[in-house]
Amino acid sequence: MKVGNCERDSYLSLMNSLIRKICFLFLSLVFSGASIYAMKTVPSTTVDISTLNGYLSRTINIAFTFDAPKEGAWGHTLAASDFKLIKAAGFTAVRLPIQWVARMDTVAPYTIDPQFLARIDWAISEALKNHLAIVLDNHLDAQLMKEPAVFHERFLSLWKQLSTHYSHKPQQVMFEVMAEPHEQLDAIWNDYFKEALAIIRESNPTRPVIVGPPFYNLVYKLNDLHLPQDDYLILTVHYYDPIQFTMQGEDWFPMGKPREWIGTQWLGTEQEKRVISHAMDAVSDWAKKQGRPVFLGEFGAGDHADTVSKARYFSCIREQAELHGFSWGIFNFAVKFSLYDQKEKTWHQGLLTALIPTGKR
Repeated sequence: MKVGNCERDSYLSLMNSLIRKICFLFLSLVFSGASIYAMKTVPSTTVDISTLNGYLSRTINIAFTFDAPKEGAWGHTLAASDFKLIKAAGFTAVRLPIQWVARMDTVAPYTIDPQFLARIDWAISEALKNHLAIVLDNHLDAQLMKEPAVFHERFLSLWKQLSTHYSHKPQQVMFEVMAEPHEQLDAIWNDYFKEALAIIRESNPTRPVIVGPPFYNLVYKLNDLHLPQDDYLILTVHYYDPIQFTMQGEDWFPMGKPREWIGTQWLGTEQEKRVISHAMDAVSDWAKKQGRPVFLGEFGAGDHADTVSKARYFSCIREQAELHGFSWGIFNFAVKFSLYDQKEKTWHQGLLTALIPTGKR
């Protein structure tokens, strides 16, 4: 189409105006928390790590599933309906604890079972289909904890395979390199994490990677965590204090006498609340100095704790996390520490409301 100078200038002015409006609209959507799922043509590199952490704002752990040596062995087999339930309840993300080493060859190159990998592919697809972000959490590697040097190459091979396999996935698929490092891994955790991160970054330069301090990701070990320069890291911590309340009756728990704690209540006294707020303050102070967003990746209480106390406890932690701008992940969906009753096929409404008030669903 041939146009004169005036018409051409008007046309260019109109187009520039439209482009500016489109850019403004896009930025408004992103920074108002609009879902990236509605913007599939936008390159994922345009999304900053704080926004990505926002997708984890209300996360639920789906444990006792893939962290079992075999799915179903601990009482839960993941179904497509689970993702629909979780989304309808108001959650924004799921965290999948996965015992990868139970599905890897025992000799180099430590290949992941392709059938199991396909199962995780399916879980990712179901999460994204339901507009849920998803965390792939490397969970329960007892051998690495006890003999990190012996299982060093297997650890790195895992992340080489996963980072290559999932390099094409959107940023709503997030990696957690190792949940709750402890024992012998503690002293060298920073080095092992940096090595795994370098492998991930070869094929996933903007993949959100979640990392926490040594000794079970506990708050008081934050000063032992030394993170490399990287724009796509999310700090995680786990919180289960006081253990006399959260772990009562849990015979597997390795500290104290859980059976003697049965009947412990959490009353929501000012002193009890202060303990939680001081812990969250400490996390916030550390994260601000480091310039890291925070994901409170696990908190919860076992099934021996009374429901009223649990609701108070959940509400207090959730409020403190949100007050400090943290995303959070409740532990757990079903089987144990459960929010959902598989037998009755219903949520424990008092607990769900403590986490997600009705107006937020």
